[in-house]
Amino acid sequence: MMALMKKRDARSLDHATLEEMRRLGVSRVLRGETQVDVARSLGVNVHAVSKWMRRYREEGEAGLASSKAKGRERTLKEAQVRRLERIIVGKNPRQMNFGPALWTLGLVGQLIERLFGVVHHKSTVGRLLNDLGITPQKPTRRAFQRDDSECMQWMTKDFPRIVREAKRRQATLLFSDETGIQEDQAVGTTWGKRGETPVVRVTGTRRRVNVISAISPRGRLWFRCYRGTLTAQRFVAFLADLLADTSKPIDLIIDRHPAHVAALTRRFIHANRSRLRVHYLPGYAPDLNPDEHVWSYVKALFRADPLERDEDITEVVDASMRLLRDDRAKVKSFFQHPAVQYVQAALNW
Repeated sequence: MMALMKKRDARSLDHATLEEMRRLGVSRVLRGETQVDVARSLGVNVHAVSKWMRRYREEGEAGLASSKAKGRERTLKEAQVRRLERIIVGKNPRQMNFGPALWTLGLVGQLIERLFGVVHHKSTVGRLLNDLGITPQKPTRRAFQRDDSECMQWMTKDFPRIVREAKRRQATLLFSDETGIQEDQAVGTTWGKRGETPVVRVTGTRRRVNVISAISPRGRLWFRCYRGTLTAQRFVAFLADLLADTSKPIDLIIDRHPAHVAALTRRFIHANRSRLRVHYLPGYAPDLNPDEHVWSYVKALFRADPLERDEDITEVVDASMRLLRDDRAKVKSFFQHPAVQYVQAALNW
């Protein structure tokens, strides 16, 4: 004798399948089948079919539609949730007398308990933050010495004035910066089997090459690789190359690196003042320089593709910079970063 079919637990079905089953069951009953026969053929309890029919008679087709369960209501009131959001977005834990400088689910849970006397599990805190559009992010490093009012002055007044004057003189606007790229920097992430850490073979040496570059909003890039520190002599030679490569005047924007403000550099700038004007960024504000994103891009290349044993770092960096120099669209994209939107605003882009 065949075993009777086991009743199906409808809670294990997805919403679309369950809704279709309800509609099918109701339609069969309406065509004359008994609720018992429909329940047996669909593998559900007869009480379920009876419930479908009751909902159909009371609400029509809408009564058979699936809807997501509302779940438990929040313990926190709306005003409390908004206060929590303002604190998480606008303050760091130290300002709220916590030790660490970065928010974690545990710290947010402690903050909720301290402010509202409510204990939340970490998973509940995570869902709450997700509903508020607050996600885990890597913060930008910012020096204590940074003067935000000076940065605002630069973005809203100083730089727009420089742009207006550069347009009047038909000058080329350039941003310049320098960095070092070394072989033993961290590699990027890759996919691998859980519990088995992938291995990427690297050279094991710690060679380093430094690079100085200058970029224009039009997508042009100049660069020079060198070993050792950036001296005034090296920087002056780079400035001379810039002047030789363009017939237009240059408005150059840089930070106050010692080589940029050295006596030799100042003498060179003064001697070429008819064609070269130099403007200095606010202190401790590297994010205001679009040329910073050149280094983010190039270093990402080396994290994704570490050097092979027989490769020379200077040659590889030089080749990478040449490829970037030929990709004007990519260079122009560095000016679209949110941190340097002030440049586009001043240029009316």
